[in-house]
Amino acid sequence: MRVRDGLAVTVGIVIGAGILRTPGLIASYLGNAWAILAVWLLGGVVAGLSTFLLAEMAAALPRAGGKYVYAQEAFGPVAGFVAGWSELLVTRAFSGAAKAVVIAEYVILLAGEGSVRILAAVVIVGFVLVHLGGIKFGTRFQNITTVIKVGVLAAIAAAGIWAGDRSGFDPAGGFEPEYGALLGFALAYQAVAFAYYGWEDAAKMAEETSDPGRALPRILIGGAAAVAVLYLVVNVAFLAALTPAEMAGSELVAADAIQGVFGDAAGVAVTVAGILILVSSLNVNFLGMPRVAYGLARDGLAPKKFLEVSPKGTPAPALYFISVLIFGLAVTGAFEWLIRFMMLVAITVDLMVLLGFFALRRSRPELERPLRVPLHPWLPALTILLYVLVLAVVVGTQPGLALGAGGMLLAILVGGVVTAGRGGGVEG
Repeated sequence: MRVRDGLAVTVGIVIGAGILRTPGLIASYLGNAWAILAVWLLGGVVAGLSTFLLAEMAAALPRAGGKYVYAQEAFGPVAGFVAGWSELLVTRAFSGAAKAVVIAEYVILLAGEGSVRILAAVVIVGFVLVHLGGIKFGTRFQNITTVIKVGVLAAIAAAGIWAGDRSGFDPAGGFEPEYGALLGFALAYQAVAFAYYGWEDAAKMAEETSDPGRALPRILIGGAAAVAVLYLVVNVAFLAALTPAEMAGSELVAADAIQGVFGDAAGVAVTVAGILILVSSLNVNFLGMPRVAYGLARDGLAPKKFLEVSPKGTPAPALYFISVLIFGLAVTGAFEWLIRFMMLVAITVDLMVLLGFFALRRSRPELERPLRVPLHPWLPALTILLYVLVLAVVVGTQPGLALGAGGMLLAILVGGVVTAGRGGGVEG
C-alpha cells in the first residue's frame, strides 16, 4: 500500500456517516451555530493530537493490527487483548452497523418506503461478497470512491457558502435545546467523535505499506488534518444555508441545505451522493477489521482460524466473523444508540492506548522512531488531559450508558486475563 492508498483508506473511513448523519443531531443537542462549530473544532483538535502520538507508535512498531499492537507492547497481552477485541466487538462493528443503517435510511429517502433493517442486512451481505475479491480490489475501489466523496463534499461546501444567506449565524436562528448544557455537550461530542473516528485505521495495514516508518506518519497526520479542515468548511456551509433550528433532527442536512438553495432535484442528487460516500466509508470497515482479527490470532489472542488467508489475500474467516457482528447490530436500526455506546467504549480504550505512548518511551527507548512527537512531554500530556475531561463528562451525564459500556469492557478484560493465563499472547 502506497501513501496515496493509505490516505484514501484514512479519508475513506473517516468521512462518511458522521458528517452526513450527525449534524442534525448535533444541532438538536446544542441549538447555537458557534457552539456547533466549537464542538467540531474540539473534535478535530483531539483527533489531531491523538494522531501525533499514534503516528510515533505506528512508525516505531509497523505491525499489522493497529492500536492493539501498541497496547500490547506497552502494557502486555491483557491490554492488547482488550484493545483488539474492543475494536472487533464494539467500536468497528458498531460503526459499520451505524453506516449500514444510514445507507438504508437514505435509500428509503429516495424510494419513499422500505425497511431499514432489511436494507441494512442486504448492504452487509453485499460488502462480504465485494471483499472476497481481495485487498487489491478493495483498495482500488476505495481510491475511486474517496475521490468521489471529497469532490461531492467540496461541491456542497462551495454551494452552501456561495448561495447561502448566512442565516445560521443569526442569533434569531438558534434555540434553547431540551438538554442541559453539560449533557448537550457530551452528546454532541460523542457524535463529533464518531464523525472523526477512523483516523488511525491505516495503521492496521502497516505490513502492507511500503516503507511504513516514513509513510505511516504522513498517512495518519495528513489524513486527520485534511478531514478536520473539510469538516469545518462543510459545517460553515450548512450554517450559511440553514439555521440550527432547521438543521435539528434532519437525517441529511447536506440535502436540506442544497435543496433549500437549488431545489428538489439538487436535494435528490445529494442524497445519491451521500449513499456513495457511505459505501466508501463502510468499505474500509471491511478492509481494516479482518486484519485486526488476523493480527490478534497471530499473537495468540484470537482463534488460529483467523490466520487463514484466501488465494486472493483476504483473511476470509476473519471477514466472515466481523460481518456477522456488523449484521447483527445493523438489523437493530438504532443509529443514535450505536454511536453513543461505541464512542464511550472507544474513548476509554483509546485513552489506555495513548497512555502507552509514555510507557513505550520509557520501556523501549531503543526503538527506531522516524517520527517523534514535538513538545514532549507537554503536547502528549495535553492530549491525555483532554481525553480524561471528555470521558468524565460523558460518564457523569450518561450513567446508564456508562454502566453498559463498563460491563462490556469488564467482560473483555476477563477474557484477556483468561487468555493470558492459558499462555495466549506474545511477549511485549
